[in-house]
Amino acid sequence: MENLTVSIIIPSHNRSSSLRRALDALHLQTYPLDLIEVIVVADSCIDDTLAMLQDYKAPFKLQAIEVNCRSASIARNTGAASATGKLLLFLDDDIEALPPLVESHARVHRERPGAAVMGPYPPKLHGGTRFFDVEVRSWWEEKFYQMSQPGHRFTYQDLLSGNLSLDAELFGRLDGFDSAFGNCGGEDYEFGVRLLKAGVPFAVAGDAVGYHYEHETNNLDRSFRRSRQEGRSDVLIGRRHPELRPILQVAAYETAYSLVDKIVVAVTFFWPAAVDWLAQGLRESLDLLESLRMRGTWRWLRSKLRGYWYLRGVIDELKSRSAISSFMQGGPARAHLGGYEINIDLQQGWEAAESLLDAERPAGVYLYYDQLTVGHIIPQAGAEPLRGAHLRSILALHFAQPLAGAIAVNGLPRTAETLEDKPLVAFETYELAIKS
Repeated sequence: MENLTVSIIIPSHNRSSSLRRALDALHLQTYPLDLIEVIVVADSCIDDTLAMLQDYKAPFKLQAIEVNCRSASIARNTGAASATGKLLLFLDDDIEALPPLVESHARVHRERPGAAVMGPYPPKLHGGTRFFDVEVRSWWEEKFYQMSQPGHRFTYQDLLSGNLSLDAELFGRLDGFDSAFGNCGGEDYEFGVRLLKAGVPFAVAGDAVGYHYEHETNNLDRSFRRSRQEGRSDVLIGRRHPELRPILQVAAYETAYSLVDKIVVAVTFFWPAAVDWLAQGLRESLDLLESLRMRGTWRWLRSKLRGYWYLRGVIDELKSRSAISSFMQGGPARAHLGGYEINIDLQQGWEAAESLLDAERPAGVYLYYDQLTVGHIIPQAGAEPLRGAHLRSILALHFAQPLAGAIAVNGLPRTAETLEDKPLVAFETYELAIKS
């Protein structure tokens, strides 16, 4: 098959040294460089980014676009609008691509045409041992490990735009990233929702690795600012996709469970300036806790502070406690509505059940073992339809006990040789509870 032309789009804001490192790494790509174009979108840069780009000598086609929007979504859309490649590859400017990155993306697209493909970008090891560095590194490593598992069920929160490729035609057909998200982030998650609704499969290109130099710009204070942005962006996502409201973190602040959270929520609405001052003071105590090596208390307090700043972001958008209640009541009462469901008789064998899931791609499944009920895989808002690869891990994690009981009563599942010549399932279609 003919190699695809690839447009690499790199949005950047005042990080010329990181950008240069990202461009230098692309020199070493194993993919034909004459099939690669790189588009740098310099957003509101006041450092030497534009001068650096003007003098930069690249072995591939390099285009620089200057915008003044302070918005990752607009910057990425601007780059995509100027791209000529059949494949768009969005890459953050603080990622150092390993040589097979572009080739690996292109290979997965040949194997799975039409997919949205993510490459891992774990944090670059730099010897940092502070609690925050360890927490961040662990989160990213666990995230990419889970996404790479064959049985992983992708959700909209797996759409990570730091190392993402998809067809240019598909990106244009879905109108790209939502520019209304401005600089609050979350535009990638929202785009993930629309991709899943459009039936676009997600995939991971395991060899498309880039090292993320996040430690150069990320720190504890920035993480709290991001939490506030996440509060704002979750409200925007919930407005556009009401079926997701019950699973957004906003729901935790409509009816807070713990006494501490109830007090914080109540005081925040009446005296936000005072709580901001208290939160900033508690932020300083995190350094003291770390110096005393009190990791457990440090993690608890950081979690509470992140929750507080998330709530402040929600308030930025919704303004009042009654507005939060109205926001939540504007969505469905449960998070698992939507899609259709089927029945599966597991006694007909694992392979038969997996094949049926691959053929039907249901949102949920009623599981039986002959005449015995095993359980119900509930439709999950914001998740991809079920695939055969999901089945065994779901059974092991959630239905091991009833399944073992059913096998004890009715015997082992049938194999291909003993399979009865009868329909595998009684198929039922349910009306969509939520339509978009």
